[in-house]
Amino acid sequence: MPRSYKLLTALLAFTGCVGLVITGALNPLMLIAGAGLIPGYIRFWRGMPALSKWTIGGLSTATLFLFVIDALIITGDIFIAVAHLTIAFQAIKSFDLKEPWDHLQVYFMSLLQLIIASELTRSLAFGLIFIIFLIALVAAMVISHFLKEGAIRKVRLRGPVITISILTLVVTGIFFISAPRVKGGLWGKSRAQNIKTVGFSEKVDFGSYGDVKLDSTIVMRIETSKNALQPFYWRGRTLNYFDGISWLDTIKTRTGIQKQGNTFIIIPVLPENALTQKIFLEPLDSEIIFGLGTIAKVEIDSRTMFVDHAGSVFTPEKSARRLAYTVHSTLDEPLSDEDAFHYRQFPPDLKRLPELASEITKGADTTLKKALKIEDYLKSNYKYSLKTSPPQSGVNPIEDFLFNSKQGYCEHYATAMALMLRAAGTPSRIVTGFLEGEKNKYGGYIIVRQSDAHSWVEAVIDGKWKKFDPTPPAPIPEMPSQVSLYLDYLKMKWYRYVVNFSSSDQKRLIDYISMPFLKMPEMPDIKVCGVRMLAYALVILSSSTMLFFLLRRFRIYRYGFVTVKYLKFRNFLKRKGANIKRSSTPSDVMKEAARLGLGDKAADFIALYERARFGGRGMNEEEKKKYKYKYRTL
Repeated sequence: MPRSYKLLTALLAFTGCVGLVITGALNPLMLIAGAGLIPGYIRFWRGMPALSKWTIGGLSTATLFLFVIDALIITGDIFIAVAHLTIAFQAIKSFDLKEPWDHLQVYFMSLLQLIIASELTRSLAFGLIFIIFLIALVAAMVISHFLKEGAIRKVRLRGPVITISILTLVVTGIFFISAPRVKGGLWGKSRAQNIKTVGFSEKVDFGSYGDVKLDSTIVMRIETSKNALQPFYWRGRTLNYFDGISWLDTIKTRTGIQKQGNTFIIIPVLPENALTQKIFLEPLDSEIIFGLGTIAKVEIDSRTMFVDHAGSVFTPEKSARRLAYTVHSTLDEPLSDEDAFHYRQFPPDLKRLPELASEITKGADTTLKKALKIEDYLKSNYKYSLKTSPPQSGVNPIEDFLFNSKQGYCEHYATAMALMLRAAGTPSRIVTGFLEGEKNKYGGYIIVRQSDAHSWVEAVIDGKWKKFDPTPPAPIPEMPSQVSLYLDYLKMKWYRYVVNFSSSDQKRLIDYISMPFLKMPEMPDIKVCGVRMLAYALVILSSSTMLFFLLRRFRIYRYGFVTVKYLKFRNFLKRKGANIKRSSTPSDVMKEAARLGLGDKAADFIALYERARFGGRGMNEEEKKKYKYKYRTL
């Protein structure tokens, strides 16, 4: 057995296992069995005999028993337990590689592992592993074919491997582009883990932002229009009720949004007045759609969308996949209700806070001036810090912040301002979202992290909701390295053009390819469009035709020189009316040739074929010339 074949089998086994490991979803304890791959394939490389069937059977039985315990007790998830089982199978199989069928089992299991991994991750590293797997699988299957044909030493493998690898990648690319996009994963909903966030549920405990502000996990990547001006406040949701410990949304009213094509329209806005943001949102444990200012329209691949009383936009459910959507926003301040009753509630046990609010706003004769005074007071007299201590027993945390510690983070400042505004008679609410982000110079997009989580205040000023941010500037965080920014740029492109390649992208690509030939006008975005479907059919048909002729052209790589000529001779006889099937032997072919009057000429040709194909040796140059001559004279 060629060493290259052994190496490819080991590579494919490790590729499948690594694809699962990089998902980060497996139990480290259950991965210990995978360590057996190393000694197993070392033994295989050195040509050592396989383990006895009793040993392999015993290990397999123990693995199945462990699988049941894993699915019921250890992980409690049969999907993850199957992933663990495949790794254990690969380890056991590395000690039991005897027949060609054993190698095919390894290839199949590696493919299954990558299918499972695709439900757990969409990372760029997984994409690279899949490409390596695809090329290695093609090379292994080519070698396997020539081993079966007994021609491994008669052909050069580089040509067939390179050609078929390229064709496989091309076919895979065409299938990826043309395959219909469906919602959900292969096994239903995606099983990728959502990023845990705070501030975007109907109840947010006071002080919950502290740990999140230390987390540099990327939440979203955003491409903005040129007319978007900093600072960027990525608005999420609002909260209206404070019970002294937590902020809550007690209104909870959501209405469906009107949909036109793939766009959900909340309020009408002219394109020239809108701020456009293309957002690539990581899987979060929230249904929130983020955007600048007031969201007017959302372009997203979804059946329904909802908007609440404060203009916050929601998807139907939490997504376990990355969301790609486009938001069109306006910075116009939204109108408020006449009395804004739900935004006047004030905890009765906060006795000292109204006095402080009255002292700060003394002399201010308008609501706006009062709000600005409170905002400036908090920014000027308090210190930003993520290191806060719990208050003494019986002391409210917000009063402890205002009168004792005088240091905190955005949550403290926003809560203090909102409550002081209410104490002064101004309706107000807390807004949670993200502030700013860092611009990646390689892609020109904005990276928003968990540490950018922020809360601010909206207050009713002259009948409109106006934004205020009383939080003093935070320390400037350490900038990421240029290498990490460039790698993130590659990830962004991977997510945009591979992971989030949508039906809309398919339409744009087909339009781009077909426009020069069909001169198609802009078509309405409806489910069935004859011209667009024709364009799809033409592109797929032309691609398939090209691949068909390429495969025919390079069929010499599938078979050796002797077999190719023989197959062409069989096809020649079939065109003459011979009854030749796939199972017909050379003797059957000879009988059909005799029946057609070609027996004498075909006899020498078939004799040469059988001698070269089954005689254990190839043809010399003289025999090749004779073989070609016999073929031409038939």
